[in-house]
Amino acid sequence: MAISRIGDFSLSDQELAQSERFQKLSANEMYCAPLQMRVVTHDRGGFASLSNHNILVYLPHGFGDWVHFSHILPYLDHSNRYWFTRFADDSVSLMDGSPYCEPVYLGIKSTSCRNGEELGNQHFGIDYGSITGDVMDVSLPAALYEVVIRNRIDTILFTDFPEVWGTTAYPFHTKARNMLRYLVPENRLNERTLSQPLMTAINLSVDRWVTQIVEAYLRSHCGFGERKLCLIGRNGYTGVSKNWGHEWREQDDGSRLPEGEEARDFMRLMLKKDPRWCFLSIEDQHFEGEDTLISDELRCYSYARIFGNMETAILPFGLAMKALVNLADLSIGIPSGPHHLSMLRADLPSVGIWIAHYPSWYDEPKEASIHVLSRNIRDSSYYDHDGTFTEHGALRYRVIELDTKRVLGQDVMNAVETLL
Repeated sequence: MAISRIGDFSLSDQELAQSERFQKLSANEMYCAPLQMRVVTHDRGGFASLSNHNILVYLPHGFGDWVHFSHILPYLDHSNRYWFTRFADDSVSLMDGSPYCEPVYLGIKSTSCRNGEELGNQHFGIDYGSITGDVMDVSLPAALYEVVIRNRIDTILFTDFPEVWGTTAYPFHTKARNMLRYLVPENRLNERTLSQPLMTAINLSVDRWVTQIVEAYLRSHCGFGERKLCLIGRNGYTGVSKNWGHEWREQDDGSRLPEGEEARDFMRLMLKKDPRWCFLSIEDQHFEGEDTLISDELRCYSYARIFGNMETAILPFGLAMKALVNLADLSIGIPSGPHHLSMLRADLPSVGIWIAHYPSWYDEPKEASIHVLSRNIRDSSYYDHDGTFTEHGALRYRVIELDTKRVLGQDVMNAVETLL
């Protein structure tokens, strides 16, 4: 079968639908179409010099990284048009309604396909190490193929979005800011822009029906409306060491603290102060026994049990989370997707819990936020990193530094009382 390059096509809708370029993978029933497209990455292919192009950004990274990357898009060359995709409609839905780009849904769950590997089409057939900025063979799922052809998308940006771990000094101290140096010409990165919190390409507004569905489920399962909503993101999926209530479980008497004991203590303190609170634990699976936060007594409910896990969800996670961030009265979270998204809503009181990493490595600051830092931050020598700071010009991160490794419920309660 011949492989064609973008620009060779002049297909009607009917011809597109009947195109023999779709090949069925018998084991997985996934349709792929071979094309040749220019493929670049952040440091190979001269992306920053591109103008007047139609560009597909393929970002095969987690939910939190999509939030981080959203701070880059407003500063890219506006003569280009941008589409965003990955094997995860949950992340893609974050870009719904964005004025800077269009999301491309593939109808595929990343939790089951591992970036296309189990579908026989990992990363659209692109070998990341072979990217030079030249034309490469790519293999596109049917939904993406149609978007590429209709919009004459000619270039793919595929980046590994490298971590900086605080090693890069201001003003490129965050993961996103560091990427700006690769994707934006130096003469457009002025001090006035970089001395302020960066904008975001994510539009937190969602269609009314999305809000109505989310609110209906909250009212039916959590008593929302009569109660105030607090989001709790206790665990992430890239490193358990950053989870709230995971490490330092062993006690002097040989016993072991249950997972989430600190979060449960926090909820008890909140309800004692104001019984109108309810809590939504943002988790994508069902935890059981002592490892779960779910409790009728504490009015804590599971995202997965109400809205479905990543395989059975009633809405893409990004859409649901945007609605929840808009409906919430408070957000508590470790550095993972839910917390990073909460930081985008300027007036949502947000408490970050940092047992690993540091706020200035990832988030743009906002006034309605405060970050609780485990003593582990100091013991890990994170303060020696060039990108670690609490204040630099208009960038100010409010922090509470603890003398204990564990972040107790009372520590987070103290932070909440400072905000509310």
